[in-house]
Amino acid sequence: MPGGEFIPPVQYLPWWGMLGALILVLVVAWWVFVFVSTRASRVAPRAGSTVPYGPGVEVIRKRYLGLVDETRAAYANGDLTEREAYHQLSLLMRTYVEEREGTRTVTLTLKELRSTKLTPLSEAVARLYPGAFSADDRGTVAQAVDQARALVTSWK
Repeated sequence: MPGGEFIPPVQYLPWWGMLGALILVLVVAWWVFVFVSTRASRVAPRAGSTVPYGPGVEVIRKRYLGLVDETRAAYANGDLTEREAYHQLSLLMRTYVEEREGTRTVTLTLKELRSTKLTPLSEAVARLYPGAFSADDRGTVAQAVDQARALVTSWK
């Protein structure tokens, strides 16, 4: 303060304060939205209900039976190796059950599958494991295709 002169502080326009308050409100609103939208529902799902929307059971069944037949044909034409056919059939059975039940099955290991209530699927996948992962195969692709068809046709 040379010369005893007093210089008042710089005055900001009022909209800067309102903008800061608005940003603060938006940040708080975002956190509230994230918290509320990710909470588990308090409403229990209806007992005995499976996937309520989507194509009917017969449409899904026919589609997967067609995919199993396509796998058989691709193996017969030499487009798939024996191991690839086993993997394809395992994937088809898992995705069929996943689509029908609404339970994630594609990424489960055999041990995890066995711990679920999806016993027919876990047994069918276990029968495919030697052909898919082992050098000593005890079955044929035709038998595996028949097992996959049986699973698809007999599933609830």
